[in-house]
Amino acid sequence: MIAGKVFLLIDDDRFFAKLTAAMLAPAEVVIAKNGAEGLAFMKERHFDLLITDLLMPEKDGIETILEIRRANATLPILAISGGGRYNPREDLLRMAQRLGANGTLQKPFARADLQAAVDQCLAAGPAG
Repeated sequence: MIAGKVFLLIDDDRFFAKLTAAMLAPAEVVIAKNGAEGLAFMKERHFDLLITDLLMPEKDGIETILEIRRANATLPILAISGGGRYNPREDLLRMAQRLGANGTLQKPFARADLQAAVDQCLAAGPAG
């Protein structure tokens, strides 16, 4: 289901982003280091899915989801998070879903779980 698709992956952890991109083969994955860079990429080209981490410097995933939903109500969004020192990942992921993410996934995750979440987001269509 992902062959021929183009995904935008926003994550400030370069190693994790490259590993995640490899898990998504054969889809094309464009990597952004934060929400600001991701939003700039979105102005340049079409993406079939956005995958965003939630805790990042400069522009976090929650802000990014809100901005994208204002500009593009139909783009499927998968929010991912390993949580933070003061924010349990379950709370962050619930908030992301309430604000427009189609699906969520806790870090770390296995390839099969990532692919299942991506397939579910692509099949679900726009968040409601």
